[in-house]
Amino acid sequence: MTRREGALAALGIFLGVGVAGGAWASRGADRPSSSEIEAYCSLQAEGASKLAEDLRRRERELDARESSLAAQAGEMSAAETRLTERLAALEKTRTEITALVETVDAAREEKLMALVKMVEANKASAVAPMFAALEPELAVEVLDRMNRTKAGKLLTAMSASKAAALAQRMAEPIVVEVP
Repeated sequence: MTRREGALAALGIFLGVGVAGGAWASRGADRPSSSEIEAYCSLQAEGASKLAEDLRRRERELDARESSLAAQAGEMSAAETRLTERLAALEKTRTEITALVETVDAAREEKLMALVKMVEANKASAVAPMFAALEPELAVEVLDRMNRTKAGKLLTAMSASKAAALAQRMAEPIVVEVP
């Protein structure tokens, strides 16, 4: 390759027509004609224009997707806020229910202890008929809270079958309900 051909090839590369410039130089042509340069440049311009349009289209698509993702993130944040508020309301309700259950349990325990004191204050023979008529669960709860000696005297004052049934319930294993 002569010095002139090298210079044309370099000029062709510089102008963005490297392969074509090299082809012109290898043909021994002095330089490409202006129509050849215009044709090549118009092809380059069309390609650049198409590339620019493709890039703009892709940018619009990415912007739309970014907007969509931002909207989804906002919706998720709002849903999370609503769920957090709902969870707090449920926890408050749970606390209120627990307090009510404790109040009811305390009132029931107070009434049971009053019944225990009343039964213990009377003679076993006088209380036995009333005690035999109680619901078995209530009778067992009262017997469990009574002084053991007084509870034994009460059971002996009752009929054997009723006393045996209550004693059996008292000996049953305690069933704990797990929430």
